Amino acid sequence: MKKFIVFCIALLMIGIGTTQTINTADAAFSKDEAVKERFALKRERLAEVVSKKIAHVENSIKKKLKAQEAKRGQKQKEETAKKTEAKKVEEDEAFNQTIPQEAEKAPSATQEGIEETQTPITPENIDEADAVSGASANGQERGQKNREWGEQLGDPNLTPEERQGIIQEKKNYNRNNHG
Repeated sequence: MKKFIVFCIALLMIGIGTTQTINTADAAFSKDEAVKERFALKRERLAEVVSKKIAHVENSIKKKLKAQEAKRGQKQKEETAKKTEAKKVEEDEAFNQTIPQEAEKAPSATQEGIEETQTPITPENIDEADAVSGASANGQERGQKNREWGEQLGDPNLTPEERQGIIQEKKNYNRNNHG
């Protein structure tokens, strides 16, 4: 009977062991599903956070690129303005250099021409002197003013603004007093 009791206990233990294994397997299976569900939730939350971060980074990059583009555009405008200004200055300097040279040449040529064409006024030529037209007097006056402007423009200490003012004054005078 002892053997029978030991045998029953052994069967009982085996039976209990298999039922516990089944229960344990069900418990393990249900734990795995719960863990998987938790991981799935965490993965979704993490994906949301990552997508938000990515969107934030993309927006900040776009803002920085726009700012850089604006700076480049501004620099290009400044460089273009500087180049244009430099060209104007070069043209003005070239123009101003030609004016004094012309002014230096013009007085000598006009002086010689005036000396050759003028006849000394003598008592015999008084009637002829009265007959000198107003046009030649205006021409002489214009020539004198142009020589004065040429001397002023020959001054190396002039600022570009002063130089432009003299040139503009000369242009206006010659336009208004030309024949």
